[in-house]
Amino acid sequence: MNNTLRHTLTLMLWMLAGCCQSLLAEVSRIEITERRTIAEPGVDYQYEVVLGVMHFTLYPAAPRNQAVVALPLAPRNSQGLVEYSADFKLVVPSSGHANGSLVYMVNNRGNGRVDPEVSLNEPLARQGFTWLLTGWINELEPRNNRLLLHAPVVGSAQMPVTGPVRYEIITDQPDNDVNIADRAHLAYEPTEAGLVAAQLSYRLNQLDARVPLERSQFDLKVSWAAGRNQPTVTLHVAGGLQPGHIYELIYEAKNPVLAGAGMAGIRDSVALLRHGTDEAELAAQVAALDLPPLSHTIAIGNSQSGRLLRLFLYDGFNADLAGRQVFDGVIPVIAGAGFGMFNNRFAMPTRTNGQHENLLYPNDLFPFTYGDSTDPYSGRSDGILKKARESGTEPRVMHIQTSNEYWLRGGSLPHTDPLGTRDAAIPDNVRFYTLGGSQHGSGNGRPRASTSGQLAPNPNMWAPFADSLLVAMHRWIAHEIPPPPSRYPRIDDGTLVPSHLDSGAINPAAWRTLPGYNHPKAMYQVGYGEYGPHWEHGRVISQHPPGTDRWYGARVPAVNDDNNDFADSTVLSPLTQVPVATFVPWNLRATATGAETELARLAGGYIPFAASAAEAAAANDPRNTISGLYGRFEAYLSSYTEATDRLISEGYLLPDFREAYLAVARENRPLFP
Repeated sequence: MNNTLRHTLTLMLWMLAGCCQSLLAEVSRIEITERRTIAEPGVDYQYEVVLGVMHFTLYPAAPRNQAVVALPLAPRNSQGLVEYSADFKLVVPSSGHANGSLVYMVNNRGNGRVDPEVSLNEPLARQGFTWLLTGWINELEPRNNRLLLHAPVVGSAQMPVTGPVRYEIITDQPDNDVNIADRAHLAYEPTEAGLVAAQLSYRLNQLDARVPLERSQFDLKVSWAAGRNQPTVTLHVAGGLQPGHIYELIYEAKNPVLAGAGMAGIRDSVALLRHGTDEAELAAQVAALDLPPLSHTIAIGNSQSGRLLRLFLYDGFNADLAGRQVFDGVIPVIAGAGFGMFNNRFAMPTRTNGQHENLLYPNDLFPFTYGDSTDPYSGRSDGILKKARESGTEPRVMHIQTSNEYWLRGGSLPHTDPLGTRDAAIPDNVRFYTLGGSQHGSGNGRPRASTSGQLAPNPNMWAPFADSLLVAMHRWIAHEIPPPPSRYPRIDDGTLVPSHLDSGAINPAAWRTLPGYNHPKAMYQVGYGEYGPHWEHGRVISQHPPGTDRWYGARVPAVNDDNNDFADSTVLSPLTQVPVATFVPWNLRATATGAETELARLAGGYIPFAASAAEAAAANDPRNTISGLYGRFEAYLSSYTEATDRLISEGYLLPDFREAYLAVARENRPLFP
C-alpha cells in the first residue's frame, strides 16, 4: 500500500470514528472520589468541591492529536487507543451564584487553591466562576494532595526509547546528596550504559569553563515512589556540593513519558464540560458533577503555568477534536518570554531558565510574540497564535507580567522583535499589562527581612491586579465590555531600555547606582540553542548545547530618579505609585548561598527611603526622602488613596481590593513624624 492510499484510508477511518461523540470527547470515564461543601455564616451562596480522576484516551490517527509529541510510540489498548488519566478538582458555585464562565486554572507543580477555598468573601469567590484544575505534570511525587498527570511511558520493555538528558543542580548550602530534579520531583531512569558513562561537571557562573569530575567522585541512586513511572534520582558527590555552583549532570536515560498528554487532557476535559457528549454513560457522569450552564471559558496560569498556556496556544490545542474553540480567553501571568519542556521527548516541565540557572534549556524559544515575527537565526516566521488563527479558534489574550520578568525571564520579547530593536505590532485581541515595581511572586505589602538575597524581598502586592483583570476578561468575552488599555514599556518612547551599556556598565536609565548597594552585572538574555536535527520537527533532543554566541535582545523598563518604575509605562500599585522605598525588580544571591554576583532566582528587592534629608545625606543617598515627598502622614495617605481610586476607575483594580491596599498604607504611619 502506497503512502497516499494509506493516508486516505486513515482519514476515512478517522471521519467514521469522528461520528462517535465518545471519541471526539476523549474523556472515557469520570471517577469522583470526594465531595465537600464550602459554606460560611452570613454568605448566601455556597461552593462545592468535587475531586476525582478523569480517564482519557487518545486516538493516534486523529489529525488534532498529532500535536502530542511521541504519540505514535505510546502503548495502545485493544481498540488501538492510548490511555492515560489525570486527577481533577472542580469548585462549583451554587446555581443562583454562577456567572456562566468556567475558569481553568493551570496548577503549579500540582498545587492549586482557588479563592472560594480560601474564603467565600474573597473577591473572586463573589464573582461566581466555576473552577476546574487538572493534573498535567507526570514528574511529581504524590504528596500533599497534588493533582497529578498519570501518563504512559513511551516505548516498550522490548524497544525502550533512550536519549541524553541534562540536569543542572544548584544548592544554597553545602550538601552531599541532592535530588537532581528538585525536591519532591521525579527524573528519568538511567540506562545501564548511561549510569556507567554519566558525566558531571561544575562551574561557578554560567559562562565559566566546566570543570569535570571523575566518575569515581560521584554516584547516582535511583529509587521509586509508589504508583509512579518515573524515579527519584539522587546525586551524591564526594566532598559535597559547593553552594551556588552549577553542577551539570548528563547521562543516557530511558522511558520518557507522554508529557504532551497533559495539554490534551486540558483540551478534552474543558471541551467535554463546555459542549457535553452524546455518549449516555459519560453524559450521566458529567451530569453527576452538577455544574451550572457554562457559556464561556477562560484559562489562567501563573509562572510555569502561564508558560504552559503559551505553548498550549502555539501547539494548536485551543481547537478541540471537532474543531471547536476550547478557551475564549487566555491569561498567562508572569510567564515572561517562555514556553517550557511540556511536550517533547524527555520533557522536564518544572525547569525554568534564568541568568544563573538552567541556561539554554529548550524553554525560552522563538516565537515569542502573539503576532507573527521572523527569527533572525533560523529564518522562520511564526507566532504563538498562528495555529489558532488558522483554525478559527483564536482567543482573547491578556499577557500579565511584572518588571521582574524583564530582568530574569526575557519579558520584553513578547512585545518586541526578537533582537529588541523595535516594538512589535500587538494583535487587536491581545492586551499587555506590566506590573511595575514587582518581583515574580506577589507580596502582601509588608516588608520583611532578607533571606536568600542581598536585599530584603520586594513586598509589592500585585496579585489583586491579576485577579481584577480575570474579571475584566470575563466581561470582555461574555459582555463585550472592553478591558482597560494595555500598559507596558516601549522602545519607541524610551521606556524600554537595555539593562547595560556596550561598555558593560549598568545603564543609568535602567538603574541609578546607590552607595552601599550592588547591582547586577548582567540580566538574563535568551539564547538560541542547537538541540540537534530532530528538535524542530520532532522535539527530540539529540544534543545539549554547551553554549551559544547567538542571543535575543531582551530589555528592561526604564526607571525614575528613585529607581522606581514609571506609572505611564507600567501598571503601578498604590504602594509603588506613592512609594516609601525603591521597589527593586531584581535581587542578587546572598553571600552565604554562593555566586553572590548573580541574580537571585525570580526575586526582587526593597530599599527604604531615608526619613529625612539629614538621614539621606549621612548615607549619601541621592533619592527622595519620605519627609521631602509627603511631609506628614495625612498627605501621604491622601495621595495613596487617590492612586488607589484612580486604578479602580481605570479598570485595573476591583473595588473589592481597595481596603486591603489602604490597610497597608495605614500601617506606614510610624514612618512619619
